[in-house]
Amino acid sequence: MLVMAKNTGKPSENAFEAALNKLGKRAYYCRLVDAAEIFGRVGKTGNVRPQPSDYIITVDGVTSYAEVKSTTDETAFRFSLLRTKQTAAARQILSAGGEYNVFVHHLPTDRWYRIPYSVIATVQQTGKASIKWHDLQDFQWEINSTTSWSTLRQPEQTPLMRL
Repeated sequence: MLVMAKNTGKPSENAFEAALNKLGKRAYYCRLVDAAEIFGRVGKTGNVRPQPSDYIITVDGVTSYAEVKSTTDETAFRFSLLRTKQTAAARQILSAGGEYNVFVHHLPTDRWYRIPYSVIATVQQTGKASIKWHDLQDFQWEINSTTSWSTLRQPEQTPLMRL
């Protein structure tokens, strides 16, 4: 019987950071401290306030919040991967005119998706709890392309946003 290792998300976060590092002076990121990092440092969980995202990033003059998620789900990106406090923060950030992107690494296909939280919020308003992979084709993202980072500004209206 094949036993899959637990998906910790760390390899995807490491790939995300490596891609940002390749951009040199075009990019800056700040990794926000979470409970897993505290546990890794001291060997026990600490009292950590919930963070709005994994990172705050600036690329080519555009600053945004970035949440990195990895999943093995074969059919969809499930919003349940986002914690309640992250969802609340993302909505407040959008209301304040900020940008919040969820970078999703689909492990079985090794594909990445950059999903603006505004898209997730629009889909949630229809009562859905996920977005099927085939509906995310417009949001496929090339993590190792130095030009894909320059598309971080809000996307034009897509069919998903017109639900």
